[in-house]
Amino acid sequence: MRIVLLTALLAMSGLSGADDDGRYQALPLAGVEGSKGSGRAFILDTREGHVWIWSENELVTAPDGSRRYGAGFVYQGRLRPGSRPGEFIAP
Repeated sequence: MRIVLLTALLAMSGLSGADDDGRYQALPLAGVEGSKGSGRAFILDTREGHVWIWSENELVTAPDGSRRYGAGFVYQGRLRPGSRPGEFIAP
């Protein structure tokens, strides 16, 4: 359910205006060699610092409790800026 809600929120946020051009950046992630469904991407909200991983083969739990594999987003958290290059930022 959370994945569906997150997907809907991401889709709606793209409709908010032209000033959002380039707000979300995605980078492809390498999959495990020889695995099925290795399509994954790192998605960064460049304005707020939120991070998601999109996977085309994610374990998804339905509202009825059943589980299956399918495409989905996994929220990773929010980044915060450092004060100097190379600074270690604790979670």
